Amino acid sequence: MYLISLIELINPKVVLTTIDVSFKFSEIAKILDKKTNFIAIQNALTHDFLNWDYLYKTRKIKQNLIKKLYIPNLFCMGDYDREMWEKLNIKVKNFFPIGNLRLANFFHHIKSENSSPEKYNCDICLVAEMFFPTSKNIFEVGTLASKFNEDQRTEEEGFVKLIKYTIKFCLKHNMKLIIPLKRDKKHLPGFYNLEIEYYDRNFEKEELEYIKSNILEKDRENFSSYRVLLNSKVVVSTKSTLLRNKLTIGGKILSCNLSKKDRYNFPVNGICTLNNCFYEEFEERLLEIYSISEEDYFSKIDKKPDYREKFNKNYSAIDLIREKLIQLGVNKN
Repeated sequence: MYLISLIELINPKVVLTTIDVSFKFSEIAKILDKKTNFIAIQNALTHDFLNWDYLYKTRKIKQNLIKKLYIPNLFCMGDYDREMWEKLNIKVKNFFPIGNLRLANFFHHIKSENSSPEKYNCDICLVAEMFFPTSKNIFEVGTLASKFNEDQRTEEEGFVKLIKYTIKFCLKHNMKLIIPLKRDKKHLPGFYNLEIEYYDRNFEKEELEYIKSNILEKDRENFSSYRVLLNSKVVVSTKSTLLRNKLTIGGKILSCNLSKKDRYNFPVNGICTLNNCFYEEFEERLLEIYSISEEDYFSKIDKKPDYREKFNKNYSAIDLIREKLIQLGVNKN
């Protein structure tokens, strides 16, 4: 195999990836693990694994994709992820809970700033969940995509319902809403168009006009999503990583899963979670969250923030990764 031969020729002290679900990385690590250090940095949450596990156990796919994964050293976000990987029997030799690298990069980026521009301030930040129409040309996953799409229709209805709930809430209570887009129009125009098409497909004219008037275009270089996260009163979503990021930095969230799929439930119980509810319940809970202090809010949650995601603004995931790489013999510079 070309990559194996190349790595053997270069003879690096560390092979590092931020694609923790890479089958190719796992395949190579199984072969070369005894010769070099392989490290994966967790990039997102464990929903891929939970979906694969569901598809395999319900016999919608024949192969247990989880069995293909092997990571000698995983820099994960927190203890929850370690527990979940172990529960799913994913082969990881060593876990190192370090927090979220993307979040750490954001705070490093803005450390010299006094404040963010006014346009990022809002009452409610809605991180919309969605499924994109899939094909071999887009995702190159073939059968897995088509099998999973059979199960996506009812889930999409739940995600759309949450967007409708949030729109109704913000209009009724005159609250400023921002919906940060997930895809960057400049770097990923194809996926950006799919995201816009998602809204066009699922919402009527008045709702669509309101959504598009409150959309924030993705600006990857300027960390636009994280800026809204930092400057919003409450973040609303179902399963986005940004929910955990907001809690981690001491902010308030509402995770609302209307998809009727338990695997999308937020891994913390309390005021921050509400599933399969009617609008009236959603409205009452979100008003409560919005109105109480952060101290009262966190007293109504059953897990400490660092259970989900480690965070130390003065010694971030960047510092922890550097420290570990130095221990493995990587030049400090």
